[in-house]
Amino acid sequence: MSRHPNFHPSRRGAVPSIAEKLHQHAMEIEATGQDIISLQVGQPSTGAPLGSLEAVLAAGESSTLGYTGAAGNEDLRERIARQYDELYGVYVDPENVIISFGASGAMILAVLSCFDVGQRIGIPAPFYYGYHYALETLGVECVLFETSMENGFQPTIADIEAIEGGIDGLIVASPGNPTGSMLSPEELKNLALYCEKAGIRFISDEIYHGIVFDDETPQSTACAFSKEAIVVNSFSKYYSMAGWRLGWMVVPDYLREPITDLAHNLYLCPPTPAQVGALHAIDCREELDQHVVRYRRNRDLILARLPQLGFDRFTTPHGAFYLYCHVEHLSKDSVAFCMEMMDKAHVLVAPGSDFCPKAGKHFIRLSYAGSTESIEAAIDRIARWRS
Repeated sequence: MSRHPNFHPSRRGAVPSIAEKLHQHAMEIEATGQDIISLQVGQPSTGAPLGSLEAVLAAGESSTLGYTGAAGNEDLRERIARQYDELYGVYVDPENVIISFGASGAMILAVLSCFDVGQRIGIPAPFYYGYHYALETLGVECVLFETSMENGFQPTIADIEAIEGGIDGLIVASPGNPTGSMLSPEELKNLALYCEKAGIRFISDEIYHGIVFDDETPQSTACAFSKEAIVVNSFSKYYSMAGWRLGWMVVPDYLREPITDLAHNLYLCPPTPAQVGALHAIDCREELDQHVVRYRRNRDLILARLPQLGFDRFTTPHGAFYLYCHVEHLSKDSVAFCMEMMDKAHVLVAPGSDFCPKAGKHFIRLSYAGSTESIEAAIDRIARWRS
């Protein structure tokens, strides 16, 4: 019996990921008994803090861990608000904090609550590819525009003013994925205030906050500079709770109700066990900061050794756990280069094409979120391959 012509994938389901295809090839290689060292996935190799695990177990014994309010647990919202004062010296009203189903969920809520179908959101390339594809399924137009290595692959006001047709919103990430580059407090302030004056909704992706390696470019939050900005953050990276799927957002007063209503209608509430764990994770900074020490050590190891192997064209990352490296002098096609590295060196990295459709073909992204031993072993393999 033939399938009815109405039964087919929607156009919104066409969300290709080159990295995912490479991952599938890596699994095929490993099925033959050979091991692959992955420097591809951007998640911590460590689990949630011990205090979080203990808190969830205790809560499960004393409660059903049922639904919370759509905006999240009030204790968690208050603790997050207090943390903005502790870390940045910025007052945030707990009512303006909304707990979300991951940072990706927060981004979806932000777009649905602030933009109508057909409006244009600027995304500086290179950028996290998931935002581009996910947001376009919501009916907005994602306007990708190139940034320069000289500016740390971060957008400037001049870049925004050069966008033909203008934009209604702008998403900026600092520290950024895939580059690990950061905006200085002054640069973030200038962008946020420029957007506020120009009527451009400013969305600040701050999910890698906490993973910062030096004082050269200190982290700052858009909350400090513009009351119109929307801040998105996550428990996946610094807090090492990637699979718990919990994020949060800080929003202007007038967006509290519409975003909370959207959250309720989309998924009722964020996961309750994750909220319990997150509340306790916030006060596990001594344990979590040790992860950052390891990321810094891994970064320094990569920066010391990779240039000797020909990987010497990049912007030094000051946060997150990525190196975005220009490899055009080694290969004209980064996807083919990644495939060759996997087949011959048994090291998996991400091609830049996922993060920037145009210039990305000349870049690769390496994640150093894993153990120092795995980073050392991967570099050794690359060295033998390149020799």
